[in-house]
Amino acid sequence: MVSVQVDDVVTGKVVKLQDFGAFVEIDAETTGLVHISEVHREFVDNIHAYLTEGQEVEVKVVGIKDDGRIDLSIKRAEPDWSDEPRPRPTAKVDKEFNQRLRKFMHQSDMIQGEVRKRKRAF
Repeated sequence: MVSVQVDDVVTGKVVKLQDFGAFVEIDAETTGLVHISEVHREFVDNIHAYLTEGQEVEVKVVGIKDDGRIDLSIKRAEPDWSDEPRPRPTAKVDKEFNQRLRKFMHQSDMIQGEVRKRKRAF
């Protein structure tokens, strides 16, 4: 029987680190997995840079599968975590830049054409 429910925030102990995540023991009978993507808000390439075996961590239960496996998250356990996606900054079209770039490309093509003509003349 699982002693936690989805959305519970509990303290656990990292018992094993793998390249794909960390196994966290919630109590003597319950262990869950924190996938590497759930360790930190930023991209985590090396889990060993963020966690060590024996370390106590706050985790949020994000899922309990039919077979009893528990999915955990460290980043979602943070008090200021929001499930709302952060808006990505949109690039503004700089019309002047585009005009300058077009002009430059046109001039470059003209110069290239002149160079080719001169090479053929020799």
